[in-house]
Amino acid sequence: MSGYELAAYEPGQREDYLRLLRDAWGDAALSSAEFDWWFSRNPEGSLMSVAFDDGRVIGVAAHSIYRMALGGGRRPATFSVHATTDPVARGRGIFVGLERKHEEEAKAKGAAVVLAFASAPTAPLFVGPLGWTSIAKLRVWARPLPRISLRRGGAERIERFEFDGDAAAGWPNHIVRSADYLNWRYLDSPRDYVAYRSGDGYAVLGHKRHRGRPIALVADLVGPVRPLLRACLAGVKPRTQALFALPGLGQRAAYASCGFVPTPMSLDFMGKPLAGELDIDPQSWRFTLGDTDFF
Repeated sequence: MSGYELAAYEPGQREDYLRLLRDAWGDAALSSAEFDWWFSRNPEGSLMSVAFDDGRVIGVAAHSIYRMALGGGRRPATFSVHATTDPVARGRGIFVGLERKHEEEAKAKGAAVVLAFASAPTAPLFVGPLGWTSIAKLRVWARPLPRISLRRGGAERIERFEFDGDAAAGWPNHIVRSADYLNWRYLDSPRDYVAYRSGDGYAVLGHKRHRGRPIALVADLVGPVRPLLRACLAGVKPRTQALFALPGLGQRAAYASCGFVPTPMSLDFMGKPLAGELDIDPQSWRFTLGDTDFF
């Protein structure tokens, strides 16, 4: 017997959810303000659940709902995010139980696929009992810093995104970059993001601490790579040690020309179909660091 029960998350469990995230991730966990922003303000909504044992919350999990361009059409999809189990309750199938619950709920909402960037502990659970498919290991690149200061050239600061449609309409399968999505994901975030415009494109620069080190990241980039990367490099704060990015197909030469090199880090991208098929060709997908819940 599992000895636990699963239930939909309720606002009264907010502190329990935050407690378990802090226990698992320490300073890298969501803050209270980030928790409310991520789960309450996403334009497409979220699925959230908890696991109980004798009235105590021992597991939490969520799926963020996004509109995605999939196979030439637009469909909802969900991403598994911000899940953990109390250390004293691990090995009881709680993570798998929570994920199965969310898969059923995502299918009921019309989601075409469920996706994740799996951590090392969760990857075997996704591809094992949950029956997911590993699609690609996406290599993270970095530009070591400090460096000489740069000017942003023709790039200008974006205060709000205002446009119709999908800014990344030419990409393969991807999260739809609508103005509502970009404003929520970056400009309304309590995290440290700033956006720049160059020509018909934009880039989003973020700052955070990673394992105690101040780093920056190219959270999103759509459009001419080199001028947008130069804008990000010019916007990096003093004492930042490195600028990280996730180059797309055909962009590596441009990143290399701006001083970026591959790192040992990669994102373990995987998924499962809910309606129809899952495209398992790595070249059929396009993501940036801001598409993950890690950044």
